[in-house]
Amino acid sequence: MYAHLQRWPLLLSLASTLLLFCSGAVNAEKTIIELPPSPILRSLINETLQNNPGIRSARAAVNAAAARVHGADQPLYNPELELAADQAETRTGTVGLSQAIDWVDKRGARTDVASAELSAQRAEYDAARQKLIGELISALANYHTADAIHQLANQRMSLMQRFLDLAEQRQRAGDLSQVELNLAKLAHTQTVLQLSQITSNLSDAMQSLVAVTGKADQQWPALPSDIPALNEFDTASLLNGLPEINMYKARVNAAHAAMELRNRERSADPKIGLRAGKEWIYRNNNDESFGATGLTLSVPLYVRNTFKAEVDAANEDLIQAQALLQERYLRAQTQLLSSAERFRLSRAAWNAWLRTGQPSISSQVALLERIWQSGEMSTTDYLVQLQQTLETRADALSVQGRLWTAWADWLVSSGQMTTWLGEDNAQ
Repeated sequence: MYAHLQRWPLLLSLASTLLLFCSGAVNAEKTIIELPPSPILRSLINETLQNNPGIRSARAAVNAAAARVHGADQPLYNPELELAADQAETRTGTVGLSQAIDWVDKRGARTDVASAELSAQRAEYDAARQKLIGELISALANYHTADAIHQLANQRMSLMQRFLDLAEQRQRAGDLSQVELNLAKLAHTQTVLQLSQITSNLSDAMQSLVAVTGKADQQWPALPSDIPALNEFDTASLLNGLPEINMYKARVNAAHAAMELRNRERSADPKIGLRAGKEWIYRNNNDESFGATGLTLSVPLYVRNTFKAEVDAANEDLIQAQALLQERYLRAQTQLLSSAERFRLSRAAWNAWLRTGQPSISSQVALLERIWQSGEMSTTDYLVQLQQTLETRADALSVQGRLWTAWADWLVSSGQMTTWLGEDNAQ
């Protein structure tokens, strides 16, 4: 029977590995992720978005860009009023009104630039929201994983304390050697040290969660334990809808519009003026007055500065924007595919654990303890079996945490975070 128990961990390991590969094959048939957040999780997400300074800053940037669009759409030139009075041999007084004409529609080009910048700011705002929600889910995943491992560590501590107490009783009764008792004490000390480290990890996870949410809450919402599979997806379609890619596309459009504006600025705008007044002449002891009107036309001569350098600079800005778009597209494609693969692998590993039946720790520990107390298992073998049982459960908890994190990464890298929240557009 003891030999059979020694083979059991190896058989369990082989079975788990087999289930892992089988799970990967089964998951070749995918279904789309449709897992709306629970009301308490949605409330936490909304509260985090409202209170986060980075999101408020991004919203203010959108409002500022909208104001710049309104300003760019205003007339480029205001009329000019001119009053003049001269006194020499004659006296004259005139009133003039002049107006520069936007001959090549620079106003329209300015509006195009501002509109493209507004689109970029809106996309950046949407990307910031999705990224923050992804960070929140990852922080929740790390916290819940650390909390579950901490609870398991406390259970391990209780088991090691019971084991030490039983070992001392058996040693006093002469059923256990001093060497085995020392081994039990060493295992107990190791468990104390592990619990200290795990408690520290839980504190770090809590602080990271507080840093993301901006609040200290003892009742954090749970994450779903059963995350649906990932279906086959159109990579190009997801990338073209990604907020970050849309932001860089908008910046390319802004660079195009800026170059057009610089070209139009090389065209001089004429100024037309109308002047009316009177001229007084003192003649024969009498003042005689004459009406006077005039029309003026002035055109700047761009001779000393043709503003070609500004056009060249705008062209280079456009080349830079296009290169950045290509670079970010390739990087986003890599992130999308890698996050999808991590998600699938993590889900396959988690399913493998679920299919083992998640044997009860209590029943396993009770069985091992009975065999050890009956003398059919040495203290060393008992500790190895017990540690493997507990470490397998801890590994399973870590796999679940990686699944949650991979799920959050997928939602962000695919731009599906707002779809998951049930939002058509960022608010």
